[in-house]
Amino acid sequence: MIHRQVLDKIAPFIKTNDILLFYGARQVGKTTLMKIIQEKYIETDSAFFDLENPDYLKLINQGPELFINYLKSYYAWHKDKKITIFIDEVQYLNNPTNILKYIYDNYPNIKLIVSGSSTLEIRNKLMDSLVGRILKFEIFPLSFYEFLVFKNKENLAILTGKNTDIELINKEIKFFYEEFMLFGAYPKVVLAKNIEIKKTYLNQIYNTYIQKDIKDIGKIREVEKFNKFVKFLASQSGNLLNISELSRTIGVAINTVNDWLLLLENTFVIKLITPYYSNIRNELKKMPKLYFIDTGLQNIIINSFDKNGSLFENSFFSYINNAYKADKLNFYRTQDQKEIDFIIDGNPYEIKLSYSGKRLTALENFKKHYNKEGKIVCLNKNSNVAYKQYFPWEI
Repeated sequence: MIHRQVLDKIAPFIKTNDILLFYGARQVGKTTLMKIIQEKYIETDSAFFDLENPDYLKLINQGPELFINYLKSYYAWHKDKKITIFIDEVQYLNNPTNILKYIYDNYPNIKLIVSGSSTLEIRNKLMDSLVGRILKFEIFPLSFYEFLVFKNKENLAILTGKNTDIELINKEIKFFYEEFMLFGAYPKVVLAKNIEIKKTYLNQIYNTYIQKDIKDIGKIREVEKFNKFVKFLASQSGNLLNISELSRTIGVAINTVNDWLLLLENTFVIKLITPYYSNIRNELKKMPKLYFIDTGLQNIIINSFDKNGSLFENSFFSYINNAYKADKLNFYRTQDQKEIDFIIDGNPYEIKLSYSGKRLTALENFKKHYNKEGKIVCLNKNSNVAYKQYFPWEI
């Protein structure tokens, strides 16, 4: 099993008493991550319960003491013996809060590591009484570093985040980045051997996750309009999100649009980012921009796998997002509608498939107000340019 970068954040807490919650979309690797921890990090006894198995779901739903008795009889566990319990898809439990809290409070030698696929269900079922007992880690599709490792290109992976200036190396990395851009970073899709298999897997994720699971979670009644809504969003990735216009286009109320956006954001399909202001209140009241967490999923929804500037911009969002490279991610827009694609921890980045070399009004405006030099992220570098250029994998 291949090491995930998020493990570096998780590792210090594996042996603490904290309950660990891994949450994220289906098929991003939460189950695999837990099994890596079970195999490589746990030195004491452990047990794994996948709640998609109805027998395990029924067992734990019967209550914590019956579950404890099961551990005693099946695993020969006793109260003075350490054991790590993994529970996959914890949101399926009727009352996960009570069970997790009871075990945490009464059995300090039981370490709990759990996963969930919907923050809406997790938020509804994991109550405030777990505050101080639980640590949460969001799990994304593969970072580009991990993508390269999955491709058995560790020699290239270790170069990400660095400026190599070696044309042959950058040409090879670019080949893989274009695949990352077109087909995304779900582990199963990355490992697929050809394009048709990749598309089949992406269709499978779309049909089972968005078409079924998310509709069930959101109790969607206007199915046809919801499908139209999702496809419209996929075609508008990287654009400002005008709620009123979206409401008119789809033919549903503004409240419904807001509910559906919240649903897709809390099931890890999309992410909204706000404009950059020194005053946080201004950030929150302006129109956000929308990105898909995974570009492969975005492309299968609109059935288009063409390389273009919008897709490249979304792929760079995924590059930054999946690798936890930004504590704060915004965009910048002037009153005369000049825009900078990303402000990453206060630094301006404009995303261009190819850059002409000219000075850009928005970058000059940002420098004037915030004294930060603009940077260009592109797939094709030019000479004699106004700003420093980077390939996405150099950031």
